[in-house]
Amino acid sequence: MNVLWKWLLEYVRYDGPRDMAIQRMTMAGLNVDDVQELTQGDALLDVEVTSNRPDCLGYMGIARELAALTDSEFVTPDAAIDQAAGQQSPATVEVTDASGCPRYTARLIRGVRIGPSPAWLAARLEAIGLRSVNNVVDVTNYVMYECGQPLHAFDYNLLDEGRIIVRRASEGEAFEAIDHSQHKLKSNDLVIADASGPVALAGIMGGVRSEVSEQTVDVLLEAAIFDPLSVRTTSRRVQLMSDSSYRFERRVDYDGVAWASQRACSLIQQVAGGQVVGELVDVAEPQSQVESISFRFGQLPRVLGIEVPEDEVLRILSALGCQVQMHDAGFITVVPPTFRRDLSREIDLLEEVARIYGYDKIPYLSTIPSTAPVANQQETITRLIQDTMVAAGYHEALSHTLVDAESAAMFGAGRASAPLVTRLTLQGVAYIRKSVLSGLLQAKRVNQDIGHGKVDFFEIARAFRDNDRNEGDSDLPHEEMHLALVTDEEPLLGKGTLELLLERLGLAERLTLKTTERVEELDPQWQADVLLDGQVIGFCGLLNKATAEKFKFRRSPWVAEIDILPLIDKAQLSRRFEDLPQYPAMERDLALVVDEAVSWDQVAECVQSAGLDQLEAVEFLSLYRGEQIPPERKCLALRMRFRSADRTLTHEEADRFQQQVLQCAGGKLGATLRT
Repeated sequence: MNVLWKWLLEYVRYDGPRDMAIQRMTMAGLNVDDVQELTQGDALLDVEVTSNRPDCLGYMGIARELAALTDSEFVTPDAAIDQAAGQQSPATVEVTDASGCPRYTARLIRGVRIGPSPAWLAARLEAIGLRSVNNVVDVTNYVMYECGQPLHAFDYNLLDEGRIIVRRASEGEAFEAIDHSQHKLKSNDLVIADASGPVALAGIMGGVRSEVSEQTVDVLLEAAIFDPLSVRTTSRRVQLMSDSSYRFERRVDYDGVAWASQRACSLIQQVAGGQVVGELVDVAEPQSQVESISFRFGQLPRVLGIEVPEDEVLRILSALGCQVQMHDAGFITVVPPTFRRDLSREIDLLEEVARIYGYDKIPYLSTIPSTAPVANQQETITRLIQDTMVAAGYHEALSHTLVDAESAAMFGAGRASAPLVTRLTLQGVAYIRKSVLSGLLQAKRVNQDIGHGKVDFFEIARAFRDNDRNEGDSDLPHEEMHLALVTDEEPLLGKGTLELLLERLGLAERLTLKTTERVEELDPQWQADVLLDGQVIGFCGLLNKATAEKFKFRRSPWVAEIDILPLIDKAQLSRRFEDLPQYPAMERDLALVVDEAVSWDQVAECVQSAGLDQLEAVEFLSLYRGEQIPPERKCLALRMRFRSADRTLTHEEADRFQQQVLQCAGGKLGATLRT
């Protein structure tokens, strides 16, 4: 923000060196990036204002900071007006969308004389980069830069029926801005209209039909509050950005609206004459009261490592606009000003005291007691999942939450419902994803196109679905934390990664896969539900041919997506130790010929159900189909490990166990031994 030094000094009685003031402002968070020397000892400061300090988008906000930093007096400018007695304003204001416009005020000034601005006013505006238009319009810009509250002046006689209606636009409604750009409005655009149609885009720019010109004699002055999201959305869509929209997007002070209107009227009367007719027309929604904050003086040495005198703390907070409600031994109760919505906690007040008192007064390497943060269960599990996936060779990806309509409908996994739409847009898309996989597959496709064909990805992110759990009266979508995987490895290796992850979480024995055909994007022959304790928490499988071709993959990758909240709730991270086996194991390999419909899970379950207490493990070795195997049959090779807890097994016992498994597999699965 461009700040004229001499203009700034009209709001603070500071007579010290300019360089010292600039240094103090910079050290306190108002960075002065550049100083341009002007004539007559003046200077133009380029002040960087952070997004959480919209109060400093006006000279008075910066002056208040300077006054607190230098223990100087802050000066509020005069706002006295000449008001016609006994008259009532004929202007009417109707607000049909209170959420988009919580407060709208209007003042009617009759008998103004439109002309060039006086030299001092035009010179100040031109020095900060604004073009002088006429005396009335220049005053609205001047007051906006003075206090941060945008204003707009209408030619009252050009408003049809003298009415102001704050409403949402009709779909396709036409609007011509004061820069003569033409726009077709959307139904969610907030406009200021008269009886005939829009005369301004709320918070962004006025319209050419009601602009103040040399023929104007009666001015209707607007000062209002508009919803930041509504202003930002419309501004970006129609590509109209203004000083007003910049401030409304960052929120302006609700309680400062009336003063800004009165101050502008006062200056208009000084430079253009006229008389204010009637009282302020004020249509406002009640606002919640600012909550008080308890501040403990003992927190200063604990957090900052230094003592700050109580009198200095009280001076700093008062200079910043805070009101001290109660002062007791060791603590005070403070009500922050309405223009400082960033002050809501005790630590916020501690930061204010620290930056105004001076960060340079905190000694280097001072002993400041601190407590190391302790990760909660969700953070611990999330970090463990990330470490496990990286160790398994996967790369972590980060995709967009907003997707196009086609991606929003993918991987619904049986949840047939309309895509979730948001008011926000990102590169033209406005749908909230129900699955993390769609974005992950797009990331894989991009890597494939640039030559990184074989890359395995994972992502931990939020997915959204319709609120069908009767969670209160909210119509907001239900959020779930999902883990999504994409790999070019064989399905069994992908499954092994899931099993490894569940083993690290102490849940391996509670994981099962159950074949399914409910996910349309997956091959019906290669997909399964992921179950934890019998409850479905996700799915896995190979992309079907149509989906793989849509993403232009050279081969169908194996994918998985699971809800990790059940993992967080049920994870067993405490380490369990078992004694090492005292006796050696005996291993036997089998090659079983079974029907094509028989899965490995069925074979493994059959082996484990053979009733052998000495069976320690069963492992898959290979799958074979060929000339030696009859049609519609396949050969599954497996390895069994036997061990006794109290003695060494003999070869004869191992052979007997193997024969028992063969009999069980033959009876349950029709399996035969390959010869």
